[in-house]
Amino acid sequence: MYIKKSFFSLFSIFTLISFNSLYSSSTFATKTLDLFSGGGISTLFAAKFTLFLGTILFVTVAIGKILKIIFKLPVVAGQIIGGIILGPTLLNIQNLKIFDEPLNMIDFTTNKIYSLASTDIFMFFLILSSSTITVAYLLWIAGHETDIQDMAKVGMVSTLAGFLAAFTPIVMISATTYYFFGSQYNLASSLGLSVVFAATSVSIPVAMLVSQQKMHFKFAKATMGAAIIDDILAIIIFSIFTITLQSGILGKGYCVTKFGHQSSIISSLLYMILSFAIMFVVGKFVIKTGGNWLRKRHLSHLIPAFAIAMMLIYFSLAEILGGLAGITGAYFAGLFHRMGDEKHNAEKVISPYVNVLLLPLFLGSIGMQVHLNELTVYSWLAVFAILFVAIISKMFGCYLSTFIYNFIRRGNEKKHWTNLESYLFGSSMVARGEVGLVLATILKGTQLINSQQYVICVTVIVLTTIVTPIMLSFGFHHLDKVLKMKAAKELRAIKIGPFKYLSPRQVFAMMTTIHLPSPIKSVVQLSEAKKVLTLSNNLKAILKPEEGIFIEGNEKQINDLLSALKIALDQDVNLIPAHLPQTETEI
Repeated sequence: MYIKKSFFSLFSIFTLISFNSLYSSSTFATKTLDLFSGGGISTLFAAKFTLFLGTILFVTVAIGKILKIIFKLPVVAGQIIGGIILGPTLLNIQNLKIFDEPLNMIDFTTNKIYSLASTDIFMFFLILSSSTITVAYLLWIAGHETDIQDMAKVGMVSTLAGFLAAFTPIVMISATTYYFFGSQYNLASSLGLSVVFAATSVSIPVAMLVSQQKMHFKFAKATMGAAIIDDILAIIIFSIFTITLQSGILGKGYCVTKFGHQSSIISSLLYMILSFAIMFVVGKFVIKTGGNWLRKRHLSHLIPAFAIAMMLIYFSLAEILGGLAGITGAYFAGLFHRMGDEKHNAEKVISPYVNVLLLPLFLGSIGMQVHLNELTVYSWLAVFAILFVAIISKMFGCYLSTFIYNFIRRGNEKKHWTNLESYLFGSSMVARGEVGLVLATILKGTQLINSQQYVICVTVIVLTTIVTPIMLSFGFHHLDKVLKMKAAKELRAIKIGPFKYLSPRQVFAMMTTIHLPSPIKSVVQLSEAKKVLTLSNNLKAILKPEEGIFIEGNEKQINDLLSALKIALDQDVNLIPAHLPQTETEI
């Protein structure tokens, strides 16, 4: 028997199986094990699998770099576009004969031979590894970079944004699809689609924030808190929605499967609370203590392996026990690991491997899931309408949260959020990804949305992951300008001299010998005996022999220079004896 299924069918089947694995019968599990253990994997199949991965890695990295050079497009967005080029939209490498090597397996219980299309398995493994290891690590590093004290400072904003950014997409997207595309979407499908876009995929903005070294800004910290909150809310809302579908209030005929622990809303919340409690206890007494123990026993080389193991365990614990998104567990694993690994031993080992291999494959796999050829003109209209609302709804929720915070904290200008900070915060929350894809796949399995609507949903999700780094890149450009202007405003200029006993030239010459922790020290001779001494990017001393010395820089730099100058003068003065020496010195 030769079975060849499209990737999305395979992905849907395996996704639904994974969500129902706890409820599967032992007979089914036994047959599956017999099937895979009896077939074996040929070396040619393995070779073509590595060629498939190598091709995706090479093309996505190359296209990301080319688009970065030509169009100044962020690498993250460029690599997603590379995946779109490799996918069914253009090249469709899944159908290339070079990768065609069916995996033959024998079921000894029935003596039947099964043959699965190789590229379907390749793509399934690629997305499975990307949506677990890569996504888990991105959230792990986000937790590792999070300072609890700094998070507390933006706690109010992130909490508000978490709630508002989860509910505004539900209201705006359901209204848009139901009232403007009512012929294709009924009330149930509109609500279901809107819940898909409630959760934020924080892995894409984290990739940008880490690569641009912006994780220390308050909008980045607020993004992490808000993303976790709206992910949790999205799961809770989805649980409530599916329970409502089961009750038949929104209509009958939907094949609803269980998701998490949603036998009731109360039990779902209890499981979530229980999972958070377990993660806290294990993190405090196992992850933190384990990292410290390995360091003290001179076993630091084992810390990366320990970190990966706990990251994956937390990822699965959040999903299986709490019914939460696995990325939430990975984030908390990184948060606790930071406490026991102050020298970043795990991060130094894992980061290069993830950044050069897993991250490009993850971004490429996102693009390869887009079937743009299946979309009609009407479907494209729906794509752009939903995309626009998906962006605006998140931005509005974040802007509203910062506005409320500024209103409550009015009078304290130092803690106020600027429009640029609110924009960057909102842009970081726009991306939807792995959570949205999983929820969309489940909705397709319930027959709440059809294949065309599923493709529209996936396309919008992927486009949000492309738009997010572009929006952030635009905001980072303006942020750098603001920071430079702020630094320029802090510059001061003072004049020292003329002196009673020293000439300005002598003091200026002494400045050239003073040791300061600055990367630059150069003297330029100007006309009329003027000289300019550059001590750092912002610190300069200008000699005007008849007037004195003018020093330009920020307050701290000028104070450090004057203190060093006084110390140098005191040291030279102390070398002059106060009285004649007692012994005569021959001249």
